[in-house]
Amino acid sequence: MLKIITRSQLNTDAWNACVASSRHVRVYGYSWYLDAVLPAPDWQWVGIVNVDTFGAYQAVMPVPLRRKRVAGILYRWVVHQPFFCPFLSIFSAAEWPDTAPFFEQLLRRFRYGSLFCLQRQPGIDLSSVACHLRTTHTIDLSVGYNRVYSTYTRDRKLNLRRARHAFEADNRWTLVESTDIEPLLTLFRENHADAIDGGVADWAYVLFRKLAHSLHERGLFLLRYAVCDGQIEAGALFVCEETRITYLFNAASPLGRKANARTMLIDQLIQEKAGQPVIFDFESPEKPSIRSFYQSFGAIEEPFWAMRWNRLSAIENWLRIGWSYFKKL
Repeated sequence: MLKIITRSQLNTDAWNACVASSRHVRVYGYSWYLDAVLPAPDWQWVGIVNVDTFGAYQAVMPVPLRRKRVAGILYRWVVHQPFFCPFLSIFSAAEWPDTAPFFEQLLRRFRYGSLFCLQRQPGIDLSSVACHLRTTHTIDLSVGYNRVYSTYTRDRKLNLRRARHAFEADNRWTLVESTDIEPLLTLFRENHADAIDGGVADWAYVLFRKLAHSLHERGLFLLRYAVCDGQIEAGALFVCEETRITYLFNAASPLGRKANARTMLIDQLIQEKAGQPVIFDFESPEKPSIRSFYQSFGAIEEPFWAMRWNRLSAIENWLRIGWSYFKKL
């Protein structure tokens, strides 16, 4: 039986057991991860759950929700993908469960989806849904470092050689491990935040701190910095699961970029994990220059799907569009 269950009513142990047993498990699906990236009061999530006759969860799909103002004091919960969660999935021990009933429930219950990203294309008629292909970029590290390195582009190899020379020949530079994310956030604020459309709100930094704490508590947190003359110039936070490493967040100063410090941080971890049954996931954004940087490590595209839909009434859409116009005045 398929049910929509609120977060407060979910059996957390049953949910996480179902995600953990999934053949396509991702850290994004665990209840604690969703709790971290969907903070109240403006975010929440519910689960669409296939429950058997004994109450066990056979398949689950998290649905992220954001409270958005339609007009004046009128708010509506809409489906919206959160930060630090590029896509979600239907998690099940089955190879691929029948997706159609899940999406039928989703569209019936939630009439507006501003963005919902999924690992697999919905198995339903998409006439009412705008569905676009997106990709992340991954490297299979099981083939060993020499094989992985052979797929680096010529420019990436050149930049890596230069970085290694600087780090090995010049004792000003070191790579260190840390648990303190504040220098990473400072680097991001000072060197990257202004380039993001609309800027970065303070609540996003609070969210990231909470997520980093949750990852650290569960032993999935790996933070490394590149330091020059005692000053942190680049940093990267990786999520290290048993069979997957995710390049979750990074930042660098102009000096760090010039020294190819992030290339060093990535390559160092690839060397350490190469030969093991691990996938390195770059969590690619849509920005072409960043995608090109990740592809230069020989990463291949891995597809997922971005969905949008609008089944609001004419009056609701009139209020929504009118309020958006009013805010711009």
